[in-house]
Amino acid sequence: MNEHLIGEVVSINPAKCRARIKFDDRDGIISEELAVVVKGSLKNKDYWMPRVGEAVLCSFAGKKGFILGAIYSDADPPPVSSEKKRYIEFEDGTAIEYDSATHTLTVECVGTINIKGNITVSEGDIVVDGISIKNHIHSAPGGNTSPPIGGG
Repeated sequence: MNEHLIGEVVSINPAKCRARIKFDDRDGIISEELAVVVKGSLKNKDYWMPRVGEAVLCSFAGKKGFILGAIYSDADPPPVSSEKKRYIEFEDGTAIEYDSATHTLTVECVGTINIKGNITVSEGDIVVDGISIKNHIHSAPGGNTSPPIGGG
């Protein structure tokens, strides 16, 4: 028999991607460690751990149980309310949002962004503090320089 229950995370085991859940509607029983379902675990890997105190939906098939995901509530509402947005927010305030209606990817990072590898901008421009990489000029003795000339 399959059963779905909502419970609260009471402890986590990040190394094994498992957590123990308390089910208030089952007299406060606490589960053994349940596996957290992820989007990939072989070649394309995904990882997330629910936090202690987070409400989660669990599924049981016989004695085997799994954590399917966290759920929002009135006390913990969704951070966005648009079907066109995909949003990820971290506890330090860093957030990544893609809006398919405006074709805009927004990254708000509280700390440093480290990129390992090459970056190619094939169209558009890069603007840093209001200064265009394509169209900026430098002051030089005797006059200003021209904007950068494309290379090949």
